[in-house]
Order: sequence, then structure tokens, then C-alpha cells
Amino acid sequence: MEPNFSSLSSALGVEVDGIDLSRQLDRETVAELREAFSQHHLLLLRNQEIDEAAQMRFATLFGPISHRGVFMKTRDFTHVSNAREDGILGGGVLDFHSDHTFFRHPLRAICLYAIEVPGSGGETLFSNAAMAWANLPADLKARIQGRRSLQLFDYNGDYNRRCLERDAAADAPRCWHPLMLHDKAGGTVLFVHPLTTAAIDDLSEPETDALIDELAGYIADPTIGYRHTWRPGDVLIWNNMALQHARTDFDPSERRTLRRMPIAVSEAEARDETATAA
Repeated sequence: MEPNFSSLSSALGVEVDGIDLSRQLDRETVAELREAFSQHHLLLLRNQEIDEAAQMRFATLFGPISHRGVFMKTRDFTHVSNAREDGILGGGVLDFHSDHTFFRHPLRAICLYAIEVPGSGGETLFSNAAMAWANLPADLKARIQGRRSLQLFDYNGDYNRRCLERDAAADAPRCWHPLMLHDKAGGTVLFVHPLTTAAIDDLSEPETDALIDELAGYIADPTIGYRHTWRPGDVLIWNNMALQHARTDFDPSERRTLRRMPIAVSEAEARDETATAA
């Protein structure tokens, strides 16, 4: 059965019908999925019943599993969960962000599979970061062009608060990135993240705070986004560079478990980016 694609929003994403991820996909279907992912940055497949192996088979169509970070050193997946002892990032609101911006090469993509979801809340919001950049007024673009931000994350800190140098452990991962970043698939994207932007070069702390707040408003614009209400059996995969994601609050007494597989930039992409930077 051939896949059918339907738009999720005018800004990003398609829903894919007609595919059973518990089965091996043929070459033509894989090519169609990769093309849709390249164009729309997010794929949704509903009503899937898959184990870890089937999810990994699908996820790795888009790149290798990342084993970077304290949660992934000895495993191929984690659970975003408030219902499991090994669950991470289980509850509360999460502001818009991309994952692993505090490394030289952020994640290429993220694949989530919904195992259990609350009756309401706990939705995942997405924003098209290329559209956010395009929507900036000319004077604001001129202010940030050429500027970089220090991306910082302390795994021992508060995941719902912005990381600052003075509060972070000495070994917390950190990396400078341009605020205007070119992504191979997503184009020119606004690359600022309220949770992990510790500083912006040549700006004082109050100036940095004000600029982050101003830019965050463009990222949070619902007209360039998609709001996903989870159902058990949902599989979502998205471009972590082209899109930012956030989470709404939900009742902590309700169970929410998503199986997460992070996808790394391939070795070839990493070499290309390093050569371009040099």
C-alpha cells in the first residue's frame, strides 16, 4: 500500500497514512518518506504498534542514533515519562527549544513514539524556525546578523529554567552558535532558545535577556507552528534544526510516556559542516 500524505498545518508537517512501521518498508516508500521529511520537516504516523526495534528501523532511515549525553551513553532510546523510574523530563511546561544546541552539532532529528498519554494537556508544539527568521523586521535582522549565542546546558540543573554561566557546572556542555544559522534542509533559521541561550556576544546580561524575549515571541507565533495532541500509537519524527518544539502542562497525576530516539548528524554531514566553517 502506497503512503498518502496530508498537511498538518500551513507552516510544517504532514500526516502519513498507509504505512505499517512494524513491517519492513520498500525502497520506493523510504524514498517518499525522506522526500516528505526534507520538504515538510515533520512526519506523523498514527495507530502504530511497534517495539523498540521497529522504531529504530524507522528512525535510522533519517540518520544514526545519537549516544551523546548522559541519558544515551549505554542505550539506543530513552523514555520521556513521569510514569517510569528511568523516565526523563517527565512533567511540566517546556519552552521552545531544539535539542543539543550546546554541542557543536545539534541533533539532526528526534523520533517519539507515544505509549501512554494524559487525557488532556502534554501537547507538543512546533515552530518553523526558518519562518521565524523570515518574519523578523529588517532592523531586528540587522541587529542580530553576525552575532552568536552561547548555548549551555547543565544536566544537573533545573530543566525548566534558563542556564547561565555563573550557575552551571564547569563541565556542563556549551558551544557558540550564530543566531542566524543556515540549516541544510531548513534554510536560514532563527537559532535562539530561551532555555539554553546563556549569553549573546557583545551584549550585557540585561540586553541579552531583552533580545531573547523579543526573539522568542517570533518563535512562539502560532501562525508558523503546529500543535500536536498525542494519541497512543503516534509516531512523530521532526527536523531538530528546522523546527523548535515545546510542551504544554498537564496533570502530573496522569501518566505520560513517549519513547524517544535521538538522531545524530551523519559523519558525512559533520565533515561537510566542519569544512565549510574552516
